Amino acid sequence: MKEIINNLKKFIGMHSMAHWLSIVLFCIVTLCVNFTLDVEHGFRKLDERSEFLGFFLMYLLHSGYAYMVYSYFKKDFSIWRKPGFIFLFIAASAIFAFRAVANGHYELINQYSSPEFSDINQAVYNDLFRLSYLMVPVTIIWYLMDRQQPVYGFSLKKHHTKIYVILLLLMVPLIIGASFLSDFLDYYPRVGKLDRYAGTAKDKWLFELFYGMDFISIEYFFRGFMVMAFARYVGIYAVLPMAVFYMSIHFGKPLGEAISSFFGGTILGVISFHTGSIFGGIMVHVGIAWLMELGAYIGNLVKDGLK
Repeated sequence: MKEIINNLKKFIGMHSMAHWLSIVLFCIVTLCVNFTLDVEHGFRKLDERSEFLGFFLMYLLHSGYAYMVYSYFKKDFSIWRKPGFIFLFIAASAIFAFRAVANGHYELINQYSSPEFSDINQAVYNDLFRLSYLMVPVTIIWYLMDRQQPVYGFSLKKHHTKIYVILLLLMVPLIIGASFLSDFLDYYPRVGKLDRYAGTAKDKWLFELFYGMDFISIEYFFRGFMVMAFARYVGIYAVLPMAVFYMSIHFGKPLGEAISSFFGGTILGVISFHTGSIFGGIMVHVGIAWLMELGAYIGNLVKDGLK
């Protein structure tokens, strides 16, 4: 834990106050715009191509702004002349935008489901497809460009389980507090959507399993790919652009979760850079996801009991 704290202090000190302010103010502005205008849900009402373009440009704006701020304060614009960086920069937003809008797998699920189970199977198996939409293209990029290093973050050499258990335990009081907030309880537990289809206990357990597995792909994409692939060009300075991008994918979720995603993403990014491992992030992320499901389930029971 002491090593993590020292690395975080060093990371904070590497960026000037003006650099930090530029990033934080941008995050505040975009959070306000998106939560005031409900931009993400506005994209959902567009046709498929326009929806993809909307998400693509939103993600590109967030990571691009952070990289431009890096170039300005470090007086280094050379990365914008490097084809490899430009490819990764555009590919990252395109991959995640595709994941945000892709729904062709619903038809595939329908083909292999009885009509009465079609809706429930779409809900249960959706996250398995979402996982593949990130892991397959990122793994191809790793194979073509970076296979001299372990698959982005899949290394246990510097992984220490105890540290991440402590980090996860530190989140428990925050999750308990969130479990009393109405916007949190309106959004979680995600497994609650199965109730409208009369999902069985087996369906719900499978849903939670695949829901947790989806966060493996999130860690692989953000703390693996977006830190370790981009580190070739900017070193640890890849962490802040990743964290700003990561925050943007939380638009449409509870405001507190969107805000905390920037700070949590930054911390996990620094850790993954120094350890070369995303297993700690997977432990924390999946653990938090399941604890939020449990907290919301209990919170809703309490809320219903008070009525």
